[in-house]
Amino acid sequence: MNIREQIQLWNQVMVRVIDVRLKRIGRGEELYRYTLPSSAFLLAAQGRGELWADDDVWLTERFRLLHVGKGRRITVKTDGALDVYLILYKTALPASALREFHMMLQTSDPFKQMWSVVPQEPLELLELVHSMLDGWTEENDGLSRLRVRGDFIRFVHAIMRQRVLGSDAPSLAEQVIRHLARHYRQSISLEQLARQLNYSPQYISRKFKEQTGRSPMDYVIGLRMDRAKELLHATGSTLQEVAAHVGYADLMYFNRMFKKTAGLTPGQYRKEYSRAIVSNSAMNWTNSSVVMPLFSGYDVNGNDIHSQSLQNGAFNMTNHTRKFSAIVLLCLTMILTACGAGTDGSGGGQASGSATNGTSPEPAGSAASPTASASGSAETEPATRIVSTAFGDVEVPRHPQRVASISYLGTVLALDVKPIAAETFLMSSPYIKGMLDGVVDVGDSLEKLLSLEPDLIITHNPNQDAIDQYKRIAPTISVPYNAFASIQEEMRYFGELLDKQEEAERWIADFEKRIKDLRDQVQSALKPGETVSIMQEYDGTVFLFGPKSGRGGRIMYEMFETKPPADIPAHMLAESYYEFSLEKLTDYMGDYLILTTASPLEQLQADPIWGKLPPIRDNRVFLWTENESWYRDPIAVYGQIENLANWLVETAGK
Repeated sequence: MNIREQIQLWNQVMVRVIDVRLKRIGRGEELYRYTLPSSAFLLAAQGRGELWADDDVWLTERFRLLHVGKGRRITVKTDGALDVYLILYKTALPASALREFHMMLQTSDPFKQMWSVVPQEPLELLELVHSMLDGWTEENDGLSRLRVRGDFIRFVHAIMRQRVLGSDAPSLAEQVIRHLARHYRQSISLEQLARQLNYSPQYISRKFKEQTGRSPMDYVIGLRMDRAKELLHATGSTLQEVAAHVGYADLMYFNRMFKKTAGLTPGQYRKEYSRAIVSNSAMNWTNSSVVMPLFSGYDVNGNDIHSQSLQNGAFNMTNHTRKFSAIVLLCLTMILTACGAGTDGSGGGQASGSATNGTSPEPAGSAASPTASASGSAETEPATRIVSTAFGDVEVPRHPQRVASISYLGTVLALDVKPIAAETFLMSSPYIKGMLDGVVDVGDSLEKLLSLEPDLIITHNPNQDAIDQYKRIAPTISVPYNAFASIQEEMRYFGELLDKQEEAERWIADFEKRIKDLRDQVQSALKPGETVSIMQEYDGTVFLFGPKSGRGGRIMYEMFETKPPADIPAHMLAESYYEFSLEKLTDYMGDYLILTTASPLEQLQADPIWGKLPPIRDNRVFLWTENESWYRDPIAVYGQIENLANWLVETAGK
């Protein structure tokens, strides 16, 4: 998701600040693996240290701002002193918001993303954070929290203003640390790393020490020892197993390195710390004059991750650890059961059999053709094949039987395939009513999807993390929306993928005949030069739609070949949708208007702005709700074309 789309979502969501805190970390202290209960901003100030979010790290020397999503584990380390301000917040997108915004949020939620910048104007941010802290610690009379919310919006605006100008790339030391954190268990060569980064080993070592105070190899040893300590007090692994896990084949050498670092042998450390879950000194928030004495914890509600609460000055992670272990064990059991089921269509993950190695070129757009080479007779036909996609080659069943249509539900149904699963938005389409018996609404629940044992998952999500999660359940094909130049191309793609080529061609032939008949009627009814505008009115703003969109855009401009007003800039029509101000309504208004709105015609005609527009005034407008206009899959379009054509022919003839 680009920064423009992120700013659009910030303008749409409702925001609530959950907590504002200050953690003052002294020399040798650290905030260790704190799991965030909500999205958060961290502002590190007035010191040097490391900010970790899971396995990613950023270095700070004076100021560093970090945004982290809910559920991420935060660790802050420093050799000196460091102030860390934490602002926890939640967002909610109104149900009435444009469905494109809901889809954007579903595809790539910016409030869960992880990124960082070095503030160009840190004192401005620091002033806003101090104001939020003061407001948060005052008596909650409503006004103080309102002030905090206002300061938070100004804080976000200042950050987004800088991000529009460009975000910071990771420094050399950050790149090295991230590499070491992922590979510390392996044999690490500074020379090989230097070749990969195109620097000399001496330069890397010098720059690394300047920013961290340690050499790369000392840093690796620190990572190994930290992990060894975790294993010693959190597992029953033998010392040999712990040593091997963190990269030491020689147990005696591991013992010497551990004692040199920790001051105790591994056995002594385990005996002394085996009952310690977490160090109070590492987890307490500073009880200073500018923050609340203690944070009392979070209410357990909704779907929030309440992994820990602050009790008696420490975060208690015992329950979280036990629950997480139970969930992992359950998921592993279900995955093993799914993988062990047969390939007879009744279950199992990826079908067995040797796959061909053929690939095929990707068509226009970002989708790829599912065509794969096949060899041998029907008797020796392999059970799987390789499909080339925009996100890499995927081995899929040659004849999928249990399709999870997380996206492209209408397309799958148009091919006479009954999927086992889909998601709420697509299942709400009025055009597929009565066609969903046996289709389970899995929403965004991976556990629910896993329990259905699909053999193929179809999604539009381009996020690699989401694709990887789906792939753990079943082979996954990801095809972004707007990837196809036409509905015909879309039907042929999924016809090949689902082994329904004949059904796809029959549908296309019938569709093209119907489109030709309706297009001829529409073109005959319109006078030369008459134009059609396609818009949506929502919450005082207006959105324009072009040939790539639903709302009738694809039908009117691509299939019926009608024309938009000449004053509409080409770049606006090139987008799926484009927001513009009410002042431009007259300029962009055609002779006919297709308008998505919840308002009746009488209300629009009485409006001082809308009522003056010729299509509204003279009733040359087609009104429909977003639930009727949003869908643009083959079944929805087939259901929309006749209504739109009949309206336009009838209205033009008056």
